[in-house]
Amino acid sequence: MELKHLVIRELHKEEDQATVISERGGNVNTQHPVVPDMVLALNNALARRSTLTHGSFNKENRDGYPFIQGFENYLSEEQSPANFLKLADLGIAQLAAAMDAPSSRNATGGYIIFAHYQQERYEFLLVALVRNRSAISLNDQLSPTEVNEVDLDKLHQAAKINITSYQKGKDSYLSFMGTKEKGDVTHYFSNAFGCTDVMPSKKSTGDLIRATRDFCTQNGMYDEREQVVEDVVSYLSRQRSEKNTANLPDIEQIFDQHIPTEKTEEITGKFGRFANSEKYQVSQEFQPHTHTLNALTKLKAKADNWQLDFAKRSLGPLGSGSEIEFDEEKQVLLIRRLPSRVVEQIKRTLKGEEE
Repeated sequence: MELKHLVIRELHKEEDQATVISERGGNVNTQHPVVPDMVLALNNALARRSTLTHGSFNKENRDGYPFIQGFENYLSEEQSPANFLKLADLGIAQLAAAMDAPSSRNATGGYIIFAHYQQERYEFLLVALVRNRSAISLNDQLSPTEVNEVDLDKLHQAAKINITSYQKGKDSYLSFMGTKEKGDVTHYFSNAFGCTDVMPSKKSTGDLIRATRDFCTQNGMYDEREQVVEDVVSYLSRQRSEKNTANLPDIEQIFDQHIPTEKTEEITGKFGRFANSEKYQVSQEFQPHTHTLNALTKLKAKADNWQLDFAKRSLGPLGSGSEIEFDEEKQVLLIRRLPSRVVEQIKRTLKGEEE
């Protein structure tokens, strides 16, 4: 990671009270050895979230969201520490206003961190709200003492702008997370920065799988459908485990590998537009949702003395030849092709032998 600029300010806000921007803080020396580690920790904390929403700026209402114009000015001008501080202070002022809105009356303050950095081939602007937590340390006499430290692992609100995707004209380049304040999920970050067309990662993941099946069905890819779905889910799971977003061009390539020869000219390169249509509204880029992936691909059931956990593609009706067959009449599951180690384990159990 190459850290270009960093600004830290503090917002003071008590519940149902007006937000006050502290005069402390400002530009931070990016050459300090601990500073890049702090930004990397924040970025990793955001990547671990599975409840991100994605979208773009509401450019139809620029006057209502001054940060959009400020962001564009920053990119078009010299990206100096002074100009970044100007952008950060504009964003912090918008955050303070959003936190004072009736829908965010339960919001409380904290440290606001603005970071401009490059990671691999992408540039990002990360904005995060963090707070202190109490910890125990040992002083010079080795006596326990309470200290306050910044809790980098627990983000309360955060937003990340993929500057590279924005400059390339991609549809989705904003990622936001909300937080729960007394049972309500608040999104004052998205309100402050003018994010529109936000799509929960759960919905994006489910809609993508739905679009995958529908595209195969509408184009006569009946024999390939389940394999395509499996490959798409594998890709989503891999991206999620590697803390990367999923994107439609990659998924379109997965489709193209399965298109029958006679349909190559007709539907190659068409899935991305299909999934991004009004019916499905799958963003160009989104965060895969773990629980949705599991729900779409696995069957889990539990009784008093046993539990099941297997891939749905392994299940079929009696006589289907599937690994697991269901006899609806007798209400029985038949498991076929058991691995030899499982067979031996069952034999030992029936004989009363210990594992």
